Amino acid sequence: MRTPIALLQSASAASASQVWRVVVTLGTHILLRRLIAPEEMGVWNWAEPLFILLAQVRDLGLTGHLVRLRKRPYGTFLRLELWWGAAFSFLVLVAAPVLALLFLEHDRQTVQIVRALCLFLFIQGLAAVPLTYFEAEQKLIKTIPAELVRNLAFAALSLLLVVGGLGIWGLVVAHIVAGAIYAAVLWRWAWPDLRHVLDHEAVRPLVTAALPLALMSLLELSVLYLEPLILGVGLPDEAALARASLAIQALYFFSRMIADAVGRAVYPALVRYRSDIGRSFDVFRLATLALAGLFVPASFCFFLNAEVAVKVLGGSAWAGAATYLRVAAFVPFVRPLTMFGRELLLTVHRDRLLITYTLANLLSLGGLGYVLVRSDMREIGMAVASYFPLGTLILGWGLFDLDRRGFVKLMGQLLELYVFGALCFAPVLLTPADPSWMRVAASCLAGAIFVGVAGLRHRTEFLAFVRSDEPAGDG
Repeated sequence: MRTPIALLQSASAASASQVWRVVVTLGTHILLRRLIAPEEMGVWNWAEPLFILLAQVRDLGLTGHLVRLRKRPYGTFLRLELWWGAAFSFLVLVAAPVLALLFLEHDRQTVQIVRALCLFLFIQGLAAVPLTYFEAEQKLIKTIPAELVRNLAFAALSLLLVVGGLGIWGLVVAHIVAGAIYAAVLWRWAWPDLRHVLDHEAVRPLVTAALPLALMSLLELSVLYLEPLILGVGLPDEAALARASLAIQALYFFSRMIADAVGRAVYPALVRYRSDIGRSFDVFRLATLALAGLFVPASFCFFLNAEVAVKVLGGSAWAGAATYLRVAAFVPFVRPLTMFGRELLLTVHRDRLLITYTLANLLSLGGLGYVLVRSDMREIGMAVASYFPLGTLILGWGLFDLDRRGFVKLMGQLLELYVFGALCFAPVLLTPADPSWMRVAASCLAGAIFVGVAGLRHRTEFLAFVRSDEPAGDG
């Protein structure tokens, strides 16, 4: 099978499963927010990204490192997830009272929730082995059954438990059970092939080689999920944190959620093409353009219809999220390179540059965000701070240095999309805001025109890449 077509199929499968996951989870949370008050939901919005970061420490960078290897010792990875995963989960359980201090409004329930999620942390590690196998072999289509079952289980169980009176604990229990189902189904689909490649190698050199990736992944995800973490440690208002988190989740639907899925297919392709920088940069550029074609109209729609979006996503109790959503609506415009730039630079071992880029972002976003959140701006301060990811300048320089012609071409194409988006949505400002459905309808029409025209504009280039027969270097 030609590699570009394999990439397209793998990326499509990853995107389909991610869209399914996000849509089902989004629909479930729309209902849950009408059953759980913002005052109770805030601790969940803080704990969820915390455990995403802890998972990076558990995996020790092996999920990314194995993809870069020609011979992949999945057996060693499994052994580490069993023993180190169990030990690390136990350490987190013991340290739960200390971790809870990172949540300004912490109480006994905060500690209990952290301890309960330690079980999910271990289970998720077991699922990482078959998931990494499917990613490395570009067989992500085989993960779709697990995604379907997990999200249906989470949706049904969480709603059932919350309606039954468990409140936020309904989310915690459903998260753990759905994670266990996901791991079981993944192993069921992977075992016939995976059992033949459970090779073992020495643990120490494997982990030593993967640790830089672990550090970079931890730092990168710290930036991606910085907003709720800073709000948790600096904002003495759990309800305001929950409302801001609603806006953040809506805003980053395309630039983060879909990018995560596509990245699972793009990264192995970048590894395969790493000996041909021009070809590798094309993968990065086209993937970035594809996602920009979605987040550009989404940003304009959120800016013009923030109140309606919040009312749909949360209901009247969450109305305060509209201001945050409108202020932060165009943050994805200043971060397009971050969607796949890290993956591209990883394949050419620009590790130091990536660490510098991420540390700069942590300092600029985290420092400014914390100062503004503690000021009279409160949660809106984090929305303002999100526009100043200074590390992105370092990332941009690294990409420019890698392929100057490709970088200039990408920036020109992004600027073209931004200007065209502004032209498409400018007439919507003339649409009366009351009744709100008129502006929503006009925004949808503008978005459809944008996606249609942008798709036709770049259709030839995308098809030329997918149909290409150029051999891939393995470098």
